[in-house]
Amino acid sequence: MANYISDSSKSRWMVSNPKRLTRTGMDGKPFRCPFCEGNEGDTPPEVYRVGPGQQDKPGWQIRVVPNLFPITDIHEVVIHSPSHEENFVDFSTEHIELIIKTYIDRFNALKDKGKVYIFHNFSLASGASLIHPHSQISVVPNDIPTNTIVVQPIVNIVEQNDCFVSYCPDYSEWSYEIWIKALGQFKFGESTNIQINKLAVILQSAINKLKKIHDNNPHYAKKPFGYNFYIYPYENFYLRIIPRFMERAGFELSTGIMVNSVDPKKAEEDLKKA
Repeated sequence: MANYISDSSKSRWMVSNPKRLTRTGMDGKPFRCPFCEGNEGDTPPEVYRVGPGQQDKPGWQIRVVPNLFPITDIHEVVIHSPSHEENFVDFSTEHIELIIKTYIDRFNALKDKGKVYIFHNFSLASGASLIHPHSQISVVPNDIPTNTIVVQPIVNIVEQNDCFVSYCPDYSEWSYEIWIKALGQFKFGESTNIQINKLAVILQSAINKLKKIHDNNPHYAKKPFGYNFYIYPYENFYLRIIPRFMERAGFELSTGIMVNSVDPKKAEEDLKKA
């Protein structure tokens, strides 16, 4: 069971789950990737599948399984594809659409159980413990306070299509962070096929731009390309991409005030050129 603990002021919360100390790849045992095709028996039974074949057998395009080492009591893993290395910069638009549709279907299946958080950690630099690309869907009980940042005003626009805009908010806590916001009032859980397509296109474009910024900067390129993104799937839903070009240090940790060395306007200009 997840154990939620508040500080003495009841204004900050943490969650403790000792199961995560022995995650795959961190336990000292010989490693075999549980997310690769053919190793379906190494995960809990799948709860959702895209593609042909029998449950927990090869043939799938995307699998969703319970997290064997959960943070919260309801915590799922979305395995992006059978490929151990391919991810959003490599996939076809059609495959990214299938991943987004998976997020939507699982959100709709879980939204009555608590607050649903959809997130993706790419590379060890972002906190991922397994290299095989995957996302996670975690449900926090409704009575536990969370502190997700509210949607920020649209400024410093990088790209725009009929349904979405990508931009660098003036309040950007991370260098080159990109937000993707829906244009209009449609709901994440009710997105149409056209809206899913437009989100897939602008998401892949944003990640490609960030990779070019990373690869062309000798300081950033000292470590592998990595980023996090999360989807806030409720009213005024948005997707926030956080590049892991820089690390947080003592000032941020001691004050809670983030330091961003790249002005959001410059970030917009650089990303447009990328």
